[in-house]
Amino acid sequence: MNLFSRESGSKGRFATFIAHFIFIVIIFILPELVMNMARPNRSSFGFYPGFYFKTLVLLGVFYVNYFIVVDRTLSIGRSRILRFILWNVLLICAGLALDYVSTSIWFPPRFMKHHDMPAMQYFLRWVSYLMRDAVMMILTIGLAVALRLSLKWKDMEQQRKELQAAQRSTELDNLKSQLNPHFLFNTLNTIYALVDIDPEDAKRAVHRLSGLLRYMLYESEMMVTVSEEIGFIEDYIELMRLRMSDRPLDVEIDIAGHENDHMPPLLLVALVENAFKFGSTAEQGLPIKISMKVVDGVFLCSTENSFSEVSDKPAKKASGIGLANLRRRLSLIYGAKASLRTSVSGNLFTTRLSLPL
Repeated sequence: MNLFSRESGSKGRFATFIAHFIFIVIIFILPELVMNMARPNRSSFGFYPGFYFKTLVLLGVFYVNYFIVVDRTLSIGRSRILRFILWNVLLICAGLALDYVSTSIWFPPRFMKHHDMPAMQYFLRWVSYLMRDAVMMILTIGLAVALRLSLKWKDMEQQRKELQAAQRSTELDNLKSQLNPHFLFNTLNTIYALVDIDPEDAKRAVHRLSGLLRYMLYESEMMVTVSEEIGFIEDYIELMRLRMSDRPLDVEIDIAGHENDHMPPLLLVALVENAFKFGSTAEQGLPIKISMKVVDGVFLCSTENSFSEVSDKPAKKASGIGLANLRRRLSLIYGAKASLRTSVSGNLFTTRLSLPL
């Protein structure tokens, strides 16, 4: 039974009560019972009724601390140590008073029945008896504080994790929403260029764009299958082919056996967009290369395109935003397990994306 579980519902509260009761009995009452049962001068087996009363007193001290004192004095932002000490001094005094009444009137122990005992010895017996009970109460208070603060710490930690998850989800949604207008703007430019060149191709491009937008707007899952994401990229590549029919294009896709593995949606489109955007302005004859494959459970995507230093300067800022967006999403989803590397050699720009499936 987990003493630190959340106390939700009547069953949870009852289970917590039973767990605390058993714990207190084992720690404080059982040793005394065993010691009394082991005394050699015992003539018969029996239980001292004061044990039961003492258990109730300890439970009272425990639960007053557990449900009232700790929350009012030792909660975060309310560290009132003096009030905590005052509360427990009063509780200990009240508990000792109840113990005194129970042992002197209701359940007197054996030593009180020996009236021929010297007064000093009798007094010392009483002091030791009450001191022992006071120590038990202090230990009970310590147990209540430890359990209550542990539970509150666990609840706070759980709330912190839930808040972080909510913030992470919100940020991912914001990053995805930033991607949509960026993607739409670039694709509309492609269709606009096709209208005058080939109206039929422009119509097909609009139809293909509608499918792409449907995927982007209605794909709300945190993960999609690799085949779904690759299908989206293939449709986008075909859309770009309509615009850049004269540009050499080298596409290699190999996900055999991993079609049903999962990955976040819309991670690859930024890399493919950049390859077409900058590759379209470079000198003719230089191919745009796109490779996507799975090796040992790791998804690898690489793009390679040439670019023109002069014509691509205005677009570099937008490209940087897209890659920064992608890096942030990778960091939120994978941490250090995924990587995105870019390199420039002459007028050749290369990207390398690696992420675990």
